[in-house]
Amino acid sequence: MKFSADPNIVDFVKKEIYADGLEYTPLRENRVAIKVKPEELDKLAELFMKKFEARLIHATAVDLEVQGFEVLNIYDFSKVKERLVVILKAKVDKDNPSFPSVAKVTWQATWAEREIKELLGLNPVGIPDPRHQFLPHEWPNAVESGLTGGQYKFESGSQTKEMYLPLKMPIEESYQSLIPIGPYHPGVIEGQIVYVKVEGEQVVAADIKTGFHHRGIMKLIERRGYNKGVFVAERVCGICSAAHGLTYVTCAENLYDAEVPDRAMYIRTLLVELNRMHSHLLWVGVVADVIGWKTGFMLTWGLRERVMDIIEAITGNRVNYGIWRMGGVSRDVSQELAAKARRTVDALKEECGKLLTLVAEHPVVKSRLIGVGPLTKAQAFDGGAVGPVARASNWKIDVRADNPPHAMYDPKVISWEVITDDNCDTYGRTLVRVKELLVSCGIVSQCLDYLAKTTGEVRIKPKTVPAGAEAVGLNEAPRGELAYYMRASEKDSNLPHAIRIRTPSYRNNAIIPLMLVGSNLADVPVVMGSTDQCLACTDRVEIIDEKTGSRKSLTWDMLVNLSRRLSKQ
Repeated sequence: MKFSADPNIVDFVKKEIYADGLEYTPLRENRVAIKVKPEELDKLAELFMKKFEARLIHATAVDLEVQGFEVLNIYDFSKVKERLVVILKAKVDKDNPSFPSVAKVTWQATWAEREIKELLGLNPVGIPDPRHQFLPHEWPNAVESGLTGGQYKFESGSQTKEMYLPLKMPIEESYQSLIPIGPYHPGVIEGQIVYVKVEGEQVVAADIKTGFHHRGIMKLIERRGYNKGVFVAERVCGICSAAHGLTYVTCAENLYDAEVPDRAMYIRTLLVELNRMHSHLLWVGVVADVIGWKTGFMLTWGLRERVMDIIEAITGNRVNYGIWRMGGVSRDVSQELAAKARRTVDALKEECGKLLTLVAEHPVVKSRLIGVGPLTKAQAFDGGAVGPVARASNWKIDVRADNPPHAMYDPKVISWEVITDDNCDTYGRTLVRVKELLVSCGIVSQCLDYLAKTTGEVRIKPKTVPAGAEAVGLNEAPRGELAYYMRASEKDSNLPHAIRIRTPSYRNNAIIPLMLVGSNLADVPVVMGSTDQCLACTDRVEIIDEKTGSRKSLTWDMLVNLSRRLSKQ
């Protein structure tokens, strides 16, 4: 299959969406890059989101070295035109690296603009919450000082001594009612702090702080090149490694005129849907354990093992599959294995149907989840919710339908449906995921039927990536929309100049405080878990010189040398 774009896509964008851009560049698969003035970013955000109900996929920036920086706001217009993605590009000077904050228009840009500020030193003017995102709030001052960095002062005029407190409460009150959960806590698998302010047993305010672990994966990919980078991308998250592998190759294939064999497309779909099944089963088991339904935990994890067995039989691995390649996949699925796996999936589908009935009607599940962690559709839109969290708020978005990756999701070929729920709470998020298990079983069965009856090649050799090419790759990971952005180097055809990754947890984790307000303290772990949290794929890192205040990124060799030098001290 070849991936083409509408030859008239730029004319459509100019006529129907925005006609006053400085420059329009058509990209592959109905992506259009528009250069605009920095001062127009917030106005265009308001236009796009209010008039067209476009979704802000991500806000990021790229260092152009001596030429300055380029701020990127990536919007999904797939509800306006099939597969349409618009990338707004605004160039800012190094001497005055400022641009108007989009977070003033939509709250979901807050984390992204904080990241731009920390990693590249740009200044989003007017950002409602200018605190550090990944660095400690009081950086570079000591925690005990009670001070924040000069450029990160609150705009609300709070007293200095209380600025480092996320909820901006007086110290005296915090001792009475502020409960910090984390960064290392038995109820939280990964490092984070969730602050909850309670009155009695009820949560009246909440906040979340990330930034406790990071592995520098985006920088590692930039140093390894396109072919090796996919193996690093898979390791962003072990539970949804297949989703990262597929999104990476989708993005990389959009840098050139790619062609992928149909058989490889079916294998890709097979693996990411098996990945979705094991992820959802793992999540249901964890939530069952949190609410005290131990039988549900053992039941779901037993089913998950059978899914993992199929994955291992196909790829030879259980966590990182190592099968993703630009132009296809690295190994085929034999007809015999496809037929055998089909029988296992049939049995799994029957068991998942029983699980849905059990979850929907179990008194423990209903008493602990109904009405807990409410999130309306309007709140989901403004907060940028994705995946089951958004769909459980009755917002029908799914990348597989709206902007599919390079896999087989064509409704003319594969029959499936997008699951939504109108409960708008943790119970709804649970039902969405269990129902999606049944949908994934159906997709997997159709893929296995095709593979059992056909043969063919599984990879077409990729072409050379053109200098300066850029692309967006999207995929529906188990937790929601996963987005990759790549820009090819002007100097080396084997290395990307920049890669940016926005994971679904990056968005869903940010709206946890909103869902916590009004909940009982005992429900806090349930609400946090309802987003299927992943912190390792959320965190970022930068190196700051305490004496000069300068910021920089380290190459792998520099990091190794630094580690060796410090180990000798």
